[in-house]
Amino acid sequence: MSTLSDTARRVQAEPPLRRPGGATPSRGQWHWPDPQDVAPPQVGAARPRPGAGTVPLAGRWPADPPAGSWPPLPRADRAPDPDPAPAEDTGIFPSAEFTPAPQPVSASVTQRASQPVWPAQQVGATQPQADWSAYAAPIPEPAGPAPLRDPSPSRLAYRLNRMWLTPMVRHFVRVGVPILLLTAFVAVWLSDEGRRASLVGVFSSVRAAIENRPEFQVTGLDVQARSPEVAQGVAQILNVTFPVSSFHLDFEAIRETVEALDVVRDASVMVRDGTLVIRIDERIPAMIWRHAGGLDLIDAQGHRVARLATRAARPDLPLIAGEGAPEAIAEARLLWAAATPLNGRLRGLVRVANRRWDVVLDRDQRILLPAEGALGALERVLALDAAQDLLARDISVVDMRNPARPTLRLNPEAMTELNRIRRLANGAQSR
Repeated sequence: MSTLSDTARRVQAEPPLRRPGGATPSRGQWHWPDPQDVAPPQVGAARPRPGAGTVPLAGRWPADPPAGSWPPLPRADRAPDPDPAPAEDTGIFPSAEFTPAPQPVSASVTQRASQPVWPAQQVGATQPQADWSAYAAPIPEPAGPAPLRDPSPSRLAYRLNRMWLTPMVRHFVRVGVPILLLTAFVAVWLSDEGRRASLVGVFSSVRAAIENRPEFQVTGLDVQARSPEVAQGVAQILNVTFPVSSFHLDFEAIRETVEALDVVRDASVMVRDGTLVIRIDERIPAMIWRHAGGLDLIDAQGHRVARLATRAARPDLPLIAGEGAPEAIAEARLLWAAATPLNGRLRGLVRVANRRWDVVLDRDQRILLPAEGALGALERVLALDAAQDLLARDISVVDMRNPARPTLRLNPEAMTELNRIRRLANGAQSR
């Protein structure tokens, strides 16, 4: 604001401008400072051709006027301002001194009014031409035609593009590469023994803290079996010390150990309310098997149940004997069921040569059954016994191995008596 006020004050202090010839300019008109007398135009003189003998406009007037040319420069005959105001550097005009190009003498008044006139110019004098080459902008040379570029991709770019369109390659880049990088990072991290030891220690401490929680503690054992002897035997075999964490119990191993017993058909192991519960499905003995090693209880499938000390311990069970008898227990049970009429005399069944059965009765009687059709042969013998009391006679063996030709074997005493009777019959006939 102060700079503008100083400029206005300086302009007002200047004397009024005058026209060439001494006339004072009218209000609203403007002329350059320091007007000079300009020679009147010559009458009849040839009018100069525009542009002839003059400097081009770009050379006469620079693009950026000098900083000292505005506000108007003080006249040479005027005393300098005792308190000049500092010029404001607006950054628009350059600060270097600038001398405009001189005008020719033959220029018209109108041309002189529209062009700057400086004090150094004298009417009728020719001023030296200024060198404006430094201010002229260089004219760029026209560029040549742009080089042609092949729009087609290179061979490598084409192959890479086709490879990327393959689903397997895209899946490998998106999934396989991150997995490989993650695996490599984990492998490098775990290659240090100290890191591995610290990681194992952390996992061990966390696992121990979880395993020792009260809700995972087992404080007792409950064996659910049909007979108390089996339950007691299972508890002795397991030999588990309580309390113990359920994480330290191998349920599969416990189940296999229990099922290894002959009397156990199936077993289930579980933890319920802090108690180890074992449910046992026992095998039910169906017969007694006598062999060279003693007496064994076997179930309906011929599986051994337990060892039997004496036959009198289980008189309710039928007795079978012979090698391979447990494998043919199904047929033995059918024969035993068919021999129900002989229950009072039936002692057991004997497997012979692992191919056929003998029915053993009291008084050392035997019924020899065939390998095929044993049940039918036994039913025929029972029918004869029911009709003629065959088995009540002094007979030791009823041989049905050949069903078409049954054979009877008498006791030695009966055989002797039969021979005597035959001799008597023969002697009576001879008389």
